[in-house]
Parts: sequence; C-alpha cells; structure tokens
Amino acid sequence: MKLTYLGTGAAERVPAIFCKCRVCNNARITQGKEVRTQSQFILDDGQLMIDFPGDAYLHMIKYNLHYNDLEHLLISHWHSDHFYPEDLAFRLPGYAAGLDKSLHVYGNQTVKSFYDKAIKLEGGSEEKALHYHTIQPYQKFEVNGYTIYPFPARHGWFQQDSFNFAISDGKDTLLTTHDTGYPYEETFTYLEKENIRLSIVSLDCTSQTKAKNQSHMNWEHNKELIQELRARGLCSPDTTFVANHFSHNGGLTYEEMKALSEQEGVITSYDGLEIDTVHR
Repeated sequence: MKLTYLGTGAAERVPAIFCKCRVCNNARITQGKEVRTQSQFILDDGQLMIDFPGDAYLHMIKYNLHYNDLEHLLISHWHSDHFYPEDLAFRLPGYAAGLDKSLHVYGNQTVKSFYDKAIKLEGGSEEKALHYHTIQPYQKFEVNGYTIYPFPARHGWFQQDSFNFAISDGKDTLLTTHDTGYPYEETFTYLEKENIRLSIVSLDCTSQTKAKNQSHMNWEHNKELIQELRARGLCSPDTTFVANHFSHNGGLTYEEMKALSEQEGVITSYDGLEIDTVHR
C-alpha cells in the first residue's frame, strides 16, 4: 500500500489565510515543508482518494494528478476543508467534456446533503458523471479491491456525521483518525471484532502540544492512542505511525513537531509525504 499525503493542514492551512502568528510567519519565510494545504490523501497512485477539499485543485496542479481518471472518492465528513462539493459539480455536462468514466463518491448521509445541494445549485443531475453511495457506520463495504471499515469520529455535530476509516487492500491496512477527538470505545471494539491489523496509522495531531479538546487530538492523545492500539493487538512492531492534520494554532513549526515526534518513532507528515509499505 502506498499512501500519499497531498495536504496535511487543518482548515485555515499553514500559513493560515489570515494570521500573523509565529508559526505562520515562519512558514511564509521558510516555505518547503512548513507550508501545509488542506488535508487530502491518495492511495496507490489514484486507486482511491480520501477527501476532496477546497485545495483539491491546487493539489491537482502541484502533483500532476489526473482527476479525469479518478473513479473512487471516499469522504470523511462535510466540513469544506475535507469536502468541497461545488468543485465536484464541475464534473457535470456543460463543465466537463470527454469523460469516459464515472466518479463514485462514498460518504455518510450528512455528506450527501451537502453533495445534493451543490448538484442542485448547478441545475444538474448526476447522470453518468457522478454517482453517490451512502455508507453507514460500522458497516464495511468493498471499493476497487479495498475493504473499507467506517466508524464515527468525535467531530462535527457529534451525531455520526463525521467518519474515520480503516482501509485494507488485503495485505496492508491504513487507519485514519483525522478531525476527531480520542476514538470512542466502540471504535476499538469494532476494529477488534473485524480482526484488523494495522500497517499505517495516520494520527490527528491538530492541537499538537495545546490542551486536549473534544473534536481534535493533540500529541498526548497520539501517544495514548498508540499505546491503546498496541495493547489491544491491533498493530505490530512494524506499524508506521504518522502525526498529521496540523493547525497553526497547535503552536509548533514542522521542524519542532518533527523533533518531538521522532522521540517516539512517529513520523511528522508534510505535504507530498509518501508512505510505501513495500519499501519499509
């Protein structure tokens, strides 16, 4: 399994669109890995994309991606830094030509309400360009050779409107925990019941060293979660852990977060990072 981090930032990005804090000023000057766009991920060079934020167009240009060829898109939740359906509507007739494939979008019922609104505003219908599939918590499903295990995140309205996922290709399994507080007990029970063994764990570290809160994790949460996954036998000594989804409000630069996470053997993500289990 190959996981590519197209963007690794929270909603307002780093540098934040309107901010003059220390972290943002450093990113403007230093550039490189200090700059973070909105979070988006791709598996195996395009077999499955996770989330479609407002920065999806920027990612297309930056990484020379071909969204025309994308057939499967998994959406975690309805916030615009993870799902910007107005851009998806540009796949409808009148905006896009020469498409020979449908794009299948997978998300929960709340995500669908935002999707439907965007399509309706453009006066279009899905036709052959787009197909939406409503998914349910704790009900696994198959997509393009992957088994996807959805479960509720502590986020959004806290009414199962935000999901995280375990995604297996039959050999390796990725766990995403982005935009969530510490996982519910039911999440661990679900993963145990499904006999999940994790190869890659991508950890929400939005708050970094700031105080814990209900809808995002910090570095202390990350260490606790790693311990919990190990104690429950959900990972192995070879599991790769990546801290991800950073806000400038977390207070640390990329280099500072990297120095902190390396002490625990955890990778700090950056835009463009690739994790390839074949080459570990």
